[in-house]
Amino acid sequence: MPAHYLSLSFSHKSTPITLREKLALPQDRIQPFVKSLRDTIPSLQEVLLLSTCNRVEFYLYTRTPQECIVAVLNLFAQELGLTLHTLESHCQSALDEEAVHHIFSVVSGLDSIVLGETQIVGQMKEAYKACFELGACGQEITRLMHFAFRTAAKVRTQTTIAKTSLSIASIAVKKALESTPKSALVIGAGEMAQLATRHLLDSGVAVCISNRSSNRAISFATTLLQERKITNIAHITPDTPLNTLDPSALHLLEWENLPAMLNDFEIIISATSAQEPIIYKQMCASREYKRLWFDLAVPRDIQSTCAECGIEMLCVDDLQQVIQENRALKKTQAHHAYGLIGVAVVEYFHWLQSLDVLPLIKSMREQAKQASIQEVARAVKKGYLPKEQEEEVLRILHNAFNVFLHNPTLNLKELSHHKEGDTIIQALQKVFTQNDKPKLLDRYKCEYDDISL
Repeated sequence: MPAHYLSLSFSHKSTPITLREKLALPQDRIQPFVKSLRDTIPSLQEVLLLSTCNRVEFYLYTRTPQECIVAVLNLFAQELGLTLHTLESHCQSALDEEAVHHIFSVVSGLDSIVLGETQIVGQMKEAYKACFELGACGQEITRLMHFAFRTAAKVRTQTTIAKTSLSIASIAVKKALESTPKSALVIGAGEMAQLATRHLLDSGVAVCISNRSSNRAISFATTLLQERKITNIAHITPDTPLNTLDPSALHLLEWENLPAMLNDFEIIISATSAQEPIIYKQMCASREYKRLWFDLAVPRDIQSTCAECGIEMLCVDDLQQVIQENRALKKTQAHHAYGLIGVAVVEYFHWLQSLDVLPLIKSMREQAKQASIQEVARAVKKGYLPKEQEEEVLRILHNAFNVFLHNPTLNLKELSHHKEGDTIIQALQKVFTQNDKPKLLDRYKCEYDDISL
């Protein structure tokens, strides 16, 4: 029974943020859950789990796709405390070529909320690395992900879709700047929060940053100082007037002082990895001036009832207008990028076929046979060998070559089941000039350098 690539997707396309925030597993639960999938589902041969603020996806390799879909979703529902029906009604699945096309599109940023964003590449590499080190990704998903990273690089270099690309953070900042704020508070120090901080600083806004771990905030501030993005690092307290903040500095607000200063900021961008809200209605108070707070986290950082205090709140899904404008501008480049992905999918499956060792073994044996026939015919023609002994000598040479190729044949068949065998097989194809197969390895760059294809 042949095995299949299978993808199960919960993304912004099919899953509302109210459900996506329930699906997002914290980092310390991802590896144990992946291990439980492998241990519990016999038909599941390999698995990669990608969990970001905008999508949760399973990339699977299995001989029984339908059985695997039900089993994976059932375990996922149990892990989250949700019903199987809830997951099934929002899950998008794809098989083989469609699954590979979907994965290539995701890594290339074509399936993202912000078309062409490159943040997904790093997120996918981290997810792949974690699952590989856990032993959940074997040869098949390893091949797939390496090819996906190569395809994403081709999309970036052969189109302009990633140039001047927006991100969720940049879109939020663009929206915030419409009110010409002089200061803003960024909550969190992860990648999204750092991007927002950089965009605000570039726009001349005085930025305060608050993070549960002050060391991480200080580390980020130090990096900005070394890059000369800021001139100094300042610490503020609840007594610090916001109109005295220096736009050329990054201001650090201790986590315990956050509630005391929260309501003073017109602009707040929150993007932490907390699993529960960090800002509740009880922490909010009414103000005479307009306030715009962005919640870029999934699960969300700001309790929805905070809006009752006169605060305009926007989450990721509320930024659709700017996102659609970005998509319209990049429509032509997206068409080109999808064309590249379509070609890459075809190349990938051709490449998999090229790794079949049986044609290689046949080619080796055929070349040995032809060399024997040619040399024996030459010996007969020159009188070195009597014509009546030609068939007998050919038979002896044939047996000799069979003995000689026996162990290499067994080793090749064994190597074909290991990831390091891909390189050896393609090298032998080149040595034995097997020209009827596509040779893509020399154009391939592995982007997780600890793993050899």
